[in-house]
Amino acid sequence: MTDITKRAGTLCLTAATLVVSSELLRLAVGLTSGPGSAATLTHTLTYGLALAGMCTLLLALSAVYFGNQRSLGVLGLVGYVTASAGTVLVAGDWWFEAFAVPMIGTEAPHVLNLPPGGSVLVGAMITVGLFAAGWVVFGVAVFRSGAFPRPAAVLLVIGGMCGILALSSPYQVPLAVAVGWIGATLARVSDAAPAARTTGSTSRVAGGLPSR
Repeated sequence: MTDITKRAGTLCLTAATLVVSSELLRLAVGLTSGPGSAATLTHTLTYGLALAGMCTLLLALSAVYFGNQRSLGVLGLVGYVTASAGTVLVAGDWWFEAFAVPMIGTEAPHVLNLPPGGSVLVGAMITVGLFAAGWVVFGVAVFRSGAFPRPAAVLLVIGGMCGILALSSPYQVPLAVAVGWIGATLARVSDAAPAARTTGSTSRVAGGLPSR
């Protein structure tokens, strides 16, 4: 269990770092770039980082859920499945931004100026809807379980609510901070466990020594 906890903590902290970094970079690029920025290497690297963040976030979500499956209960399962689906869809959007949009920006830049509509708009609504709903439900399950600090669970719920704007910056930051908070908690638990076992073993040995 300690290994699972340690890996979950590492994944959560890594995901938080990648998501926050990509959100800040996206915000900076959005403020400073000109109309042709979609065709630049900076655009690809920025969304490549965001894609890595979403993939790591999915792994972190899975590690937290399966490491606390019993305490999270049925609500946790519903939140996990829904949040996983939403996270995969957001990752798909970042893949498109990283690898397809630069080509469109080079060959047909006018397409990027078209307002979203039709199937693209429907897809975006499904993506942010599943992402937000899933993380809110999972956050509620975390809060009810008592397995993590309640303030972190509350922030996870708030981050899920902000997920309705997940395709815009910097609205993934609250969720990332909450996940990082959970990761830090798991890291402390995994670090404390060996010390507790060592202390317990020492006490048992000391208790078994004959008195002089």
